[in-house]
Amino acid sequence: MSATRPSSELIRVLDLFAGCGGLTEGLHSFEPNDGDGPVFRTVGAVEWNEAAASTYAANFGAGSRRAASGPGPVVHCGDITGWLPDSSLGVIDVVVGGPPCQGFSGLNREKTGAERNSLWQEFIRVVVATRPKVFVIENVDRFVRSPEFADLRARIGEGDLKDYVLVPPSGNWSGGDEVEEARRLLLNAADFGALQARRRAIVIGVRTDAGILPQTFHYPVPTHARPRPGTDTVAALLDAPGLPQWRSASEVLGSPSPTQGVEFPGGRERDLGEPFGTQPGPFRTRELHITRNPEAVSLARYRAIPPEGNRKDLRGRYLCRFEDGSSLIIAKSADYRGDEGQLKPFGAYRVVEAGVASGRSLDVRPSSDQRVPVSSGSPRSIAEMFRVSVHDGGQVRPATIEYLSTPSWDRHDAGSGDVMGRLRLDHPSVTIRTEFFKPEKGRYLHPTEDRPITHYEAAKLQGFPDDFVWHGSKTEIAKQIGNAVPVPLGRAIAGAIYNYLRPKGS
Repeated sequence: MSATRPSSELIRVLDLFAGCGGLTEGLHSFEPNDGDGPVFRTVGAVEWNEAAASTYAANFGAGSRRAASGPGPVVHCGDITGWLPDSSLGVIDVVVGGPPCQGFSGLNREKTGAERNSLWQEFIRVVVATRPKVFVIENVDRFVRSPEFADLRARIGEGDLKDYVLVPPSGNWSGGDEVEEARRLLLNAADFGALQARRRAIVIGVRTDAGILPQTFHYPVPTHARPRPGTDTVAALLDAPGLPQWRSASEVLGSPSPTQGVEFPGGRERDLGEPFGTQPGPFRTRELHITRNPEAVSLARYRAIPPEGNRKDLRGRYLCRFEDGSSLIIAKSADYRGDEGQLKPFGAYRVVEAGVASGRSLDVRPSSDQRVPVSSGSPRSIAEMFRVSVHDGGQVRPATIEYLSTPSWDRHDAGSGDVMGRLRLDHPSVTIRTEFFKPEKGRYLHPTEDRPITHYEAAKLQGFPDDFVWHGSKTEIAKQIGNAVPVPLGRAIAGAIYNYLRPKGS
């Protein structure tokens, strides 16, 4: 991504809580229609995690093709508390960042980590010190209902933020309903061409004394529209004239793609010097197509779940293992639990194929040794495994059946339907979180293959290109991917900032 644009024309950015650089990738990949390359140049970044900071530096640092013209950004790998950029960074036009959101997140039921929300104050402190023309806070959707956001709204235009105003996403500068305005701060990445539905709070402030009318700033305009349920493409376009439907996960997951083992390419490790240290890698995005090595019961669960299905489809289903090493997934044809909650393993079954109960019937009957002994080696309760005789036509075969659901999953219809769910090919993916490789954490099973999505697929659903460079362990890179701002959303934010700071005709 080389640039011929003069450095004086570039918009200078400071990225706080930068992670691996999803938002920066969005900014750098935005190009106006003048053919002169990128218009954003990141001059500094702050990230405390060494692996994430290493990934950031590898992609945007000096010598990288994403550094645009001039030197790459100065990457501060460490705590932001009390940190200020060196004067050598020069004028900073834009400050962006996503302060840690654990305390705001709905997944943080114990509210642990809420003390880290004070880091959003560090973001504001840097804004006050650097006086950018624009600042952008990116966070989880609950941020707009938090005391911290209420405090920000109360402070804006006063004291150390007296020269700033928050941009109303509706464009109504005369004041409107605060609840409605807060709702409009939530941008869905799918509306801007991302392959996932991911709502993020995007709070934008502009300086009132920078010689640009704040009222000329406009929030990003959606490029794609969510179709109404049950409508076809034509009807969807009538709902939102001129806008194509949301892009779907099929663009990444629609074609068979053999995985490349269970580990990243071996033997790669680089000493990146202080403060990054020695990190695994580098790995290109296309090299992250690795899978897990699941236990037999986990693999059976994957096999048992139909297209677009989830944990609820495991009810009444068993892994049936025969003594010759072969196995089947079978589904109970009648009640699978008794009045007191006990499993009822005997009776009529149908064989499950591709997650769907087929027309092939079996009869499961007791054997002389019904319960599997503790020495079976299974980590599951022996109350969920049974020795049986399987009657398949005229053939009788001894087998062990192991229940694939759990008492909790059987009891609860409420709660997340995404647990152990398959992604939908004709929809954007669900939000890619940091543990996307664990189907028990959400709808992260491949739409057609019996496995979770890979790091490669998750990165592509986030919008990262094939040549993006990663450093860190499997777990660290997964966190980097899941914590990132979807690149298309970052690109849309870049367009809005560019139109404000570089209006046509200026």
